[in-house]
Parts: sequence; C-alpha cells; structure tokens
Amino acid sequence: MYKYLQFDIEALDNLKLGKFERDANNEYTYSYIPGSVVKGAVVWDIASKKGEVPTEILNGDTIFYNAYPLINDMPAIPMMQGYVGDKQEIRGNKETITIKHSFSADIGENVIPYRNYEFVAVDKDDPSKVYGYNTPKTENLHINKKDSKDNDTKIFRYEAIKKGEFFRGYIRVNEKYADDVMEILKNEIMYFGGSRGSGYGKCRISNIKYISQVCQYESDFDIKKDLYIYFLSDAILYYNGKVNTYIPVNILKEKLDIKGKCEYIDSYSGLNMSATYNSLYNTNTVCYTAVSKGTVLKYQVEEEINPEKIKELVNSGVGIRKEDGNGQIAVLGKIQDTLTVLKKDKDEDKGKSNVKLENEDKKLINNILKNIFIKRSDLEVKRLVLSLIKEKDTPKGSLQSQIGKLLNIFENGVYKSEEEFIEHLKNYLGHIQDRRGKEIWQRLNKYSVYCSTSEYKIERISIQKMLLDFLENNKNPIFEALENIQREGIRVGGFKFPNENEGKKVLYDLKMKFFIVFFEYCIRTKEVK
Repeated sequence: MYKYLQFDIEALDNLKLGKFERDANNEYTYSYIPGSVVKGAVVWDIASKKGEVPTEILNGDTIFYNAYPLINDMPAIPMMQGYVGDKQEIRGNKETITIKHSFSADIGENVIPYRNYEFVAVDKDDPSKVYGYNTPKTENLHINKKDSKDNDTKIFRYEAIKKGEFFRGYIRVNEKYADDVMEILKNEIMYFGGSRGSGYGKCRISNIKYISQVCQYESDFDIKKDLYIYFLSDAILYYNGKVNTYIPVNILKEKLDIKGKCEYIDSYSGLNMSATYNSLYNTNTVCYTAVSKGTVLKYQVEEEINPEKIKELVNSGVGIRKEDGNGQIAVLGKIQDTLTVLKKDKDEDKGKSNVKLENEDKKLINNILKNIFIKRSDLEVKRLVLSLIKEKDTPKGSLQSQIGKLLNIFENGVYKSEEEFIEHLKNYLGHIQDRRGKEIWQRLNKYSVYCSTSEYKIERISIQKMLLDFLENNKNPIFEALENIQREGIRVGGFKFPNENEGKKVLYDLKMKFFIVFFEYCIRTKEVK
C-alpha cells in the first residue's frame, strides 16, 4: 500500500536545475523542479540521518513527481500541444486569446502553433479557460578558476529559476516509509539543484499533507470511442527494445484490457533528451529520447473501457524512469476544442538591483553577452543545418564546384558591408541565370531540403529559393528559425544582446553564418551520378 504526500516549495534562492543540453559557455535550467531532483534531495537526507536508504525508495517503487509552478495558488500543468491561433494575435502576445486544437475539424486559416506559455492553470469553474505562465529565469555570469589553465580565468553563464517562485510537488511512497519522508519534509529547509556553494538551491517546504491520490489533471473514466493520452511529464516510451514516439497499440490494449479494435490516429508531440545526474560518479545516467510534456496522442476504440483499468494506468504511468517523474499521464475521452488563454501578470520589479553601472561597465557586459550569443548561435545554426540535410533532394550531375564557389563568396562576404555583399551576390547569380541553358541555375533549384513551417506543414526549399529570399529579404521557415534565435538573444538581469538597435545586423550575420555552414555540409555529401 502506498501513501501520497503533497507539499509546496518556495525558492528562497535562485534554482539551478541543470538540463542535459549545455555547451562550453552556458548551463541551462529546467523551468520546474524535476522529480529526479526532489528524489536526490530526499535520498541524501535519509542517507545522512540513517546511513542507508531503503531499497523501496531507490528501485522505482517510490515515485517523485515533477514539481510544477503554482499560479495564484493554482497548480500548473504543461500546456497541451496542438493548439493553434491567429498569427497576429499570437505574435502580439495578447493578454487574452482564443485558440483551437488542431484535432478540431475547423481551425481556420492564417494560424500558427500556440507556444507562448509553457504552463497553464485550469480555471476551476470553467475548464475552457486557462491562465498561462512562464517561469521567470535569471542569468548570471560566473568565473571558473578551478578549471582554468595558465592562470586564465574562464567566464561562463548560469541560467536559473528566479527566487521567490512557488512549486507544488508530490511523492508516492510505501506506507512503511511515509513517515520518514514526511519528517524530512518537515525540516522546512531543503536544497534542490546544483551550485549550492555559490548561493543557489535553498528552498522552504510548506503545506505538507497526506492526500488520497495524486491528480494533476482529472482523467475521464467513461471512454467508448475517442481516447486521448495527455502527457503531464516527459515520458521515455521504451518498449520492445526501442524508444517509441507514441504508446504502441499492443501495449495500450494490454494495459487497458481492450479486447476489440484499438487504432492509433494522430499526435501532437515534441522530443527531449532525458538523463539524470549521478553526483557520486559525477556523470549523467544513460540518455534517452523522451516524448515531451504536453504531448497528446489520439486513439480510437470500439468498446467501453473498464474504468478501473484506466485508474491503474494513470496511477502507474507509462514508460521507464517513472520514479524520476517521467511518464505521468491523464486519459481523456475528449479534449477542449477551444481554449481561452489569459495572461498572468508578473511582478517585474521583484529582485531588481539598485546598483548603478558606468558606461564602461555596460559596454563590458554587452561584449560578454555578445560573445556568449555568438557561441550559442553557432551551435544552434549547426543543429538547424543538420536537421535540414537529413531530408534532401540532390540533382543528377555535379554541383559541388558551384557550391564551393558559393561557399567562397559567403566566406569572403563577411568582410564586406551588407550593401556591398548583396550587390556582389546579385550580380553573380544574375550571371548564372544568363548562362546558355541555365543548367547550374536549374540544378540549384533541384537541390532542396525539407523543413517544418509554423503551420505544421512541410515545405520544400531549394538552394535557389534560399539565395533569392536572402537577396529580396523574404521570409521562409529557415530564416524564421534564425529570427527566433536573434529574438531570444541572451539576457542577464536588465541587459540583453542583441538590443533593438542591433537586431537587424545580428539577423543578417546569422543568415551569413547559416549559408557558410550549410554549404560546408553540402560539399561533404556525395553527389548523385
């Protein structure tokens, strides 16, 4: 038998909850407290007090759920994926917006995916109304002296959740050890995440109590036709010796004891990398690809499902590493076709510093942020290129020589002004088009990649179109991805790079960088004879 504990967490200091993704100059944080982090803190306290940790707390029998933000004392859940809305309203980030789910038959035109908020809290009186929330984060620069060589200090950036945030957590534990875990939580002060010696991780635990069941989102138990699986956390769907992007039909039929037809219809999902950290061995555990929180899967069945089987599936979760908060779901018979999302006001003045900086200090900070942005954007551009070249069409005949010339033009173009380079490139492409037969120009149109648009469509983009869009300053999904990198930028406190005045130049530089990296990878690929 199990007992379920509920508790609230207040961040007294900034929280550094390291993601698996990182680079040499940046360490990123989750926007919630993962179950694995809660588990680590509890296990550490048990080991410190008793010298050993019961097997039932370590072997997966005990589940430590992710602790998500509290919004006006309402527990938040991940925003369900698949909702779309009017392009202008979404990009304008209106305080109130109506969106429709893509499973709906009529979603209209001129719509894009709604991704303005990571979390939502559902209105108790009206489930079609939700309050959107993004966990505030801060970025601080640190100096690494320990790993420096030749007395050269290294500056790098920590991303962290801002202090003052509240979260709600849950633990399912064997009743034999429930009181032990309760006593640890009653200590009031606990530390979560890393860099505690640098002033991170201190939290206050409050509102501790036993509850009958963990229910982050109410499931439906009267299901006869449509069946939706809503992921309340990341899930590692490891079945039949491989990781899946949805729950295989045979597994779902077995879990829900479905005798008749069960068919997978569609899904709206994303993928994350999932790995925990082992402090004893100073390394990450095995990394898996996980279906991201907010994913929704749609199935169809032709029989009434036993409610007890639904309860069992919801309580036990799906996939592996459930003890670390993975695999938590809700089973639904229908979803809200239309949602009204309201913006939650934030206290922007909280935690602001009164320190005044001289102009030289501001220039130094801007240069540091610029260097970090360049390093990060290099990585993002390479990822974008790698995702594009996975699916490509190449023309028959040689094009490597021409791509090499284009690469050389762009590499030399970084030393020219934007106006000079645009004019030079325009003249060169015009020369190619005027050649007899236009064979090279036609091959540039046949060499193409495929990428996802903001309307959930796949668009073919040729090298020819990329170059023309660049010259004419037109938009396409590739350039929109680069614009997102520029718009997100790098922030530390009240400082941001690039600022409004630098944005246009930075976007131009990102496009130049993209073409150089893209052509480099094109040259490495084999030609079709």
